[in-house]
Amino acid sequence: MYHVIRYGPAEDNAASLYLDPIPGFEKKKVSFMSGAKLGPLPPLTARKRVGAEGDMVDYMSASPATLVFSPRFREALASAGIDNVDYYPLTLIDESSGKKTSGHQAANVVGLIDCMDRQASVFTPMAGFPAEPLGKNTIFELKELHLAPQKIQGAKLFRLFGKPSVLIVHESVKEVLQKSGMRGFQFKPAEGYAGV
Repeated sequence: MYHVIRYGPAEDNAASLYLDPIPGFEKKKVSFMSGAKLGPLPPLTARKRVGAEGDMVDYMSASPATLVFSPRFREALASAGIDNVDYYPLTLIDESSGKKTSGHQAANVVGLIDCMDRQASVFTPMAGFPAEPLGKNTIFELKELHLAPQKIQGAKLFRLFGKPSVLIVHESVKEVLQKSGMRGFQFKPAEGYAGV
């Protein structure tokens, strides 16, 4: 069984973070959502803006579209057999207090799997894109996701081809993460999942 891992629940009160421009990459787009390897990057910085609320939890996002994992979250993934995440050193800065924290890392999940059952799923393509052939980031809204399990081939953590903002984990990974007592994430069953 597979699940979508999402931010939340609200009571976990995760901080909203913003990734600083990456030195040396001002003219080259770096996408942590493409599912592709990025190669070496310089140390990264993410900021919690003045007046922003929230805590530095174990699973967060830094705009634009960058996953941020705590050391405990990384260790839990490793213990679940996950080896397709590239990590990049990240300094978190709370602009209100000036406090700098290290340990969390930007996470790039490598793996974009075309496993949506297009006949059974209900989705809206992005404006200007046809429903077929589906591109790697051309779904605007998933109204009802159905997977084609034979296309997953045993993967335990991956992004959904067509909607890479959807991060999918195997039941075994979900169990490890739920038992950890960490904060900042929740799970929804992948079958029938709906989201923008």
